[in-house]
Amino acid sequence: MNTSTPSTIRVNMLGFLPGLPKNIVLLSDNDLNVLDEKGNQVKSFSGISLRFDEASGDNVASVDLGDLPEGKYILKSGNTEREITVKADAYHEVTDALIKGLYYQRCGCALEEKHAGIYTHGACHTAPASEWGNETVKKTVLGGWHDAGDYGKYVGPGAVTVAHMLYAYLLFPKGCSDDLNIPETGNGTPDILNEARWELEWILKMQKDDGSFYHKLTKAKFAPFIMPEDDKEPEYFMSVSHCATEAAIAVLALAARVYEKFDKDFSEKMLDAALKGWKWVEENPEFKPYAQPEGVNTGYYGDWSDKDERFWAACELFATTGDAKFKTKAEQIYKDAKDPDIIKKELEGNPFFERMKKWNPDFKIPIGLNVTQYGWTDVSGLGSFCCLFVLSEAAGEILYDELKSDFLTKSAETLNLVKSSGYGTAIEANRYVWGSILSVMSNAMTMIIDWKLTGNTEMRDGALNQLNYALGLNALDISFITGFGERRVMNPHHRPSGSDGIEEPVPGLISGGPNKGMNYPEVKERLGDTPAAKYFIDETFSADTNEIAIYWNSPAIFVAACFNAI
Repeated sequence: MNTSTPSTIRVNMLGFLPGLPKNIVLLSDNDLNVLDEKGNQVKSFSGISLRFDEASGDNVASVDLGDLPEGKYILKSGNTEREITVKADAYHEVTDALIKGLYYQRCGCALEEKHAGIYTHGACHTAPASEWGNETVKKTVLGGWHDAGDYGKYVGPGAVTVAHMLYAYLLFPKGCSDDLNIPETGNGTPDILNEARWELEWILKMQKDDGSFYHKLTKAKFAPFIMPEDDKEPEYFMSVSHCATEAAIAVLALAARVYEKFDKDFSEKMLDAALKGWKWVEENPEFKPYAQPEGVNTGYYGDWSDKDERFWAACELFATTGDAKFKTKAEQIYKDAKDPDIIKKELEGNPFFERMKKWNPDFKIPIGLNVTQYGWTDVSGLGSFCCLFVLSEAAGEILYDELKSDFLTKSAETLNLVKSSGYGTAIEANRYVWGSILSVMSNAMTMIIDWKLTGNTEMRDGALNQLNYALGLNALDISFITGFGERRVMNPHHRPSGSDGIEEPVPGLISGGPNKGMNYPEVKERLGDTPAAKYFIDETFSADTNEIAIYWNSPAIFVAACFNAI
């Protein structure tokens, strides 16, 4: 764990871009002086006024340093000094690292020294797997990414991760198209797409002959903290699910468009699989929640509804094929989701929904698709991306005009979160839950999309502050991205990082961050009533605050790519 005392000057530890705001946060009302490398004062801020920040319990002041030429500067507040950097490529290295972080999650192959450096390991999880409950069905499925700190592989989360990457490439190609020194580098395809293909190939292998997709491929239980090649327990295909199938359909239809100019055969293969999957959905229209088999203790990734996955799939299929039946289906889902009677009927007897109500008695039935959500539990926002940027006005009155209005209403609420937070963080004080970094980065994505649609630079600046948060401008004074920042996460809940005997964790992985929701007993005992934004332990055991996950890296890739492209 980082043992140095947090500074009373909080900054983005990596640097700031010329021409954009350079927000810092002070925990003292002393005057702030900005000095250049030679010690000359270039700016001064006095009359600092602190305000209480509910999420952290801190009294803070946010200061925009304004225009500063490229270079290094010293910030002085009272007896405290902090160095910052202003440079045009401030987010170049971290963007590349976040993408390559997924390379280090590759399964089914060895990571060789020429690509992985010191973080090598042997080929892992290469034995045939069987269906849970029917071991006569066996096949070898190699590839994909280890989902998180564990070695499981899950179709829905993988599809979402790839979608974030593909839309980052489509919207900000200059920000995420570097060569990354992975095995495919130099093959004529940008490495962000080479890396995404590693997961797409695996998703294709998870499709059954009838068109449906297995929910996941995991062991019966999580492996201990061992290297991946030492994890020899049998792997199992867990039953198919609507959510996994529809998420796979959506990302394969999206990928079919993206890869068409790089590999037409691969593009056609993905579209064929997506259409075959949709046929299964049409033949099995009644949603059935994924049920975790008795005796299995790996990631659940269950859901109470598939309307968001089905919406996203219909949008992507319409964009790729032009077949109006998919537009009609997407419009129907969008309208039905706003009808309380339809939603209530869908939830009657839904076992997963009943579990949710037990976990959270205050849970309210959501009305309407949440068009600014991009995580595995709600992928509606990925359908928004397709409608707003691919289909655009051609999507029509419902899928463009109405959806855009709903989106801008939500994004305005997101910007208000930034303004109400002392640290400028886009998350409510009571929403620091497991994987809170996903909420922060998703809200940054929302503000970026608003900015792209409207030109509102307040939205751009609000999104930038979330990248600042990830890189140290937060209540903990810690960078949540491994390998970046003088005070950074060192002990993520990540089996290779905890088992390889190397002091520095695998680089380019983003921690889930503070979580005052569902916590381990030891974390509760140690942190007690600590404010939510500080409910974090940089220790390997703390999966509840310090795990990594591929679908937390990917929204960070999107956000970093945006600002790397500026």
